[in-house]
Amino acid sequence: MERWVVKAVVQGKTLVLDEALPLPDGTTVTVTVIPQDVEEQRRRELYAQLEAEGLIRVPKTSPDKIPHNPPIAIPGKPLTNHH
Repeated sequence: MERWVVKAVVQGKTLVLDEALPLPDGTTVTVTVIPQDVEEQRRRELYAQLEAEGLIRVPKTSPDKIPHNPPIAIPGKPLTNHH
């Protein structure tokens, strides 16, 4: 059995997921609730409000899931911009 850790926000009796799960609609799942700290929740609510007002656009991918690839040094002469 596969397991996923997905962040969600509670809205009434609904959990709104930050990302889609590869499960068909109607799939029964078990949810383990681990509340995030209050400060993170306030920040998410602020971002949602600003996005709703059209002031910002929040990426759909969690920053934790975006790979960081620092630049690497390669041998040779620097590239020049030729037009």
